[in-house]
Parts: sequence; C-alpha cells; structure tokens
Amino acid sequence: MTAGTQSIDRAAMLLDLVAGGHPDGVPFADILAKSGLTRPTARRVLQALIEHGFVDQDAENRRFFLGSRIYELGLLVFPAYDLQDVCKPELERLVEVTGDTVFLNRVVGDKMTCIARESGAFPVKAFVLDVGVHRPIGLGAGGMAVLAALPPAKAEAILDRNTGELKEFSGGVTKIREMVELARETGYIDRVSDVGVRTVAMAIRDSAGTPFASISVSSIMARMTGEHLQSVLAIMGEEVAKISAKLSKMRPIGRA
Repeated sequence: MTAGTQSIDRAAMLLDLVAGGHPDGVPFADILAKSGLTRPTARRVLQALIEHGFVDQDAENRRFFLGSRIYELGLLVFPAYDLQDVCKPELERLVEVTGDTVFLNRVVGDKMTCIARESGAFPVKAFVLDVGVHRPIGLGAGGMAVLAALPPAKAEAILDRNTGELKEFSGGVTKIREMVELARETGYIDRVSDVGVRTVAMAIRDSAGTPFASISVSSIMARMTGEHLQSVLAIMGEEVAKISAKLSKMRPIGRA
C-alpha cells in the first residue's frame, strides 16, 4: 500500500471482495479471511462504505452486497463504453459463421463475469454459462485466456488468491497453470469439460494493453474438432482483432 492512501486501498480491496460475491453476497468471515484485515478494521471500513452507499448488508443473513451508489455511478460511466455494444457485431458474426455458442466474459476483481451469450444455429447447444454468472479467474476457459495474456507474475498472484475456489477444477491449480502456459504459446485456451464440451477462448485487451475480457466459443467435442475447430479459431482471432482495434481508440476500460 502507498503511504497516505491506506484507507483508500483497504476500501478498494473490500469493494472488490464484495463485488466478487455478487449477487449472492459475502459473509463477513470470508471478507476477513481474504482481506487479511483485523476484525475491527474490516468492520470500520465496511461501515464507512455502507454509510456512503457503496455497500449494503442484508438484515437477515448479514451478508454484504454492492450498494445502490455503485449502480448510480455505473450509469454515468457505462454509456461511454458499453462492452456488449462494442462487441455486438463481432459476437454476431462469430455466432453466424460458426453456428456455436459464444460467450463474452469480463474481469470483475478476481472473478470473470459472463456479460453476454449468443447461441448459433447448431441444434445441440453448449450452455456452459448463464449471463451474470461469476466464477473465479482460472475456473473457465475465458478466465484462463486472461491469465495467459497477463504478465506471469500477475497471473500467478491471481491464482494464489483464487486457489481455494479452484480446487473443484479437475487437476487443480497445477493443471490450470499448464493450460495457461500452453496458451501463451498458442494464443488461445483449449479446454474440454468433464461433460464433453470443448471451449476455445481468447483474451481481449483495452487501449492500454490490459487483458480485461475474453471471448469463448463452445460446442460438443464431436463437432469442435478438425476443420471446424481451426475455422472457429481463425474467425475468433479476426473478431478479437477487430474489437481490439475499436478499443484502441477508447480510453482504457478494463482492469485485471
């Protein structure tokens, strides 16, 4: 933490933790464990955030949620760069050409949030994610694509913070590290789930070069192979490049 900004740093950290638990809310015990703050300090910072409307606390289950002030500020900010609007033409082309299910994911703290899903014409749908679902970065292909695009030290720090939540991944964090390392060479994540769905994903960078989002395409394993797989990767690369070109003319809009 920078000297003189400790309170701001702590408030920002707790906001990230609360945001990571949206929409289910975050218990105080989890905030204490992940923040490393003392109980009195955490309560004091949370109370200040509540007073300013940035955080709410449920009166019954005592969990913490993002407050209405976040929404109000978001309304001021998002019209300048609604990521879904920015990416809409590229998502539509991906869906039309591949016929598969396409997802747009965005970094929120140490989690990835699915903010858009489009389904193609192929009759067997691969709905591996619903819009609004939050998952720790590293659990899904979209998050792994972001990790692969980050500097290794920063990617490792995120994995360390998410280790407890990544235990459910088959092969654990070790397997995730292997997939991320391979993606640094290939430029994309290639993941086959336990239920036979194959997902390929690429990171999206903002105008500052920060990977803050990703696009992923999913289909059943029997389809996502051979020529079709290579076609999906080629088209996805083209569309990600188009999005990056548009974002390069905007001010930075992401953080990982």
